[in-house]
Amino acid sequence: MGKVKRNMPCPCGSGLKYKKCCGKAEGAFPAVAVQELKQIQKDVMEFAFTEHKDTIDQFLNQYSFLSDLEQSAQKICVFNLGVWGVFARPLADGGLTIFEDFLQKKGSSILRSQTKEAVQSWKDLSPALLRVKHITDGGIRFEDAVTNEELTVRMNVKREGPFVGEYVLGFPIKIGSHTEFFLQFTIYPAKMADALKDRLSEALNRFTEEGGTKEQLMREDFHHVLMHLCRQEESTPSEQVSEDIEWANEMEKETALVFEKGMLDEGHSEPFVSWAVGLWKSYCAKKAPVIKKTEAFAAALEYFINTISKSEKSISQAKLAKKYGVSASTVSNRFKDIEAVLQDELDHHLELMPS
Repeated sequence: MGKVKRNMPCPCGSGLKYKKCCGKAEGAFPAVAVQELKQIQKDVMEFAFTEHKDTIDQFLNQYSFLSDLEQSAQKICVFNLGVWGVFARPLADGGLTIFEDFLQKKGSSILRSQTKEAVQSWKDLSPALLRVKHITDGGIRFEDAVTNEELTVRMNVKREGPFVGEYVLGFPIKIGSHTEFFLQFTIYPAKMADALKDRLSEALNRFTEEGGTKEQLMREDFHHVLMHLCRQEESTPSEQVSEDIEWANEMEKETALVFEKGMLDEGHSEPFVSWAVGLWKSYCAKKAPVIKKTEAFAAALEYFINTISKSEKSISQAKLAKKYGVSASTVSNRFKDIEAVLQDELDHHLELMPS
């Protein structure tokens, strides 16, 4: 095949002109390749949990500490252990990782050279516990808590963080010329910094005493590190969740406290209330509501939570209005707004809902 001219259709099959796709100047990374890489992340995990379902289940079931965790912490651990197992453990036939098996069976469908090169670099994917050092527009400068190396990750800082001094657990991957996290990440608040450092130090000392190095710790002994991190996360007192969260203003915090008390008075469990307060935080981060009467939002939020969770303790809007001292129409209006704002991410929140 001869040289592809700039205005010809790109041979990768994207439908774009070559000059706007794989023919871009060296150093430029096509936006379509970025989207492909985001989809491939999902494809890898879907392949793992379908083609290797029994193997993954057996791999996860060996970690008995998972059954001792509260459900939301358990989901975080399962995700992180799952990714680690797919990329770093020889779980497939022939001593391959599941990711290597994915490349053998599905790699030929990746046509774009930039996409293929980036995916190949994921073979060395490893978890990292990173401390936020500096925040710039569109990126965060981290320090690796184990190796002390610095790393810049492209990400937008939302109102819920991460902030300077906080820790982030994730799997950094190359997306063209920059680094992102594989699918998702977990934020540990700054108040947990000392506990995290102590627990990480214990895990590292044990690992090095057995002949390992700090550079190998997260890839080779991640399950022990994660066990410590998740247990520490679980020990955070749930009854103080509203006090512990960093709110944008006092009205958001006061609403959370009113709502929290109202839910506990109805007999909801502390883990469930903690999860529900997290939805209020998400709503505030997206909407930045102007709050004139905290009880109005608390009532609407309780109705929203009862609706999506199909709670047996569900109360009508009229009764909630009476309980919080507001009108039923106000509850209805606030409920509709909360429902609309959180609609796109509702499935994710429901996956984390305590049983």
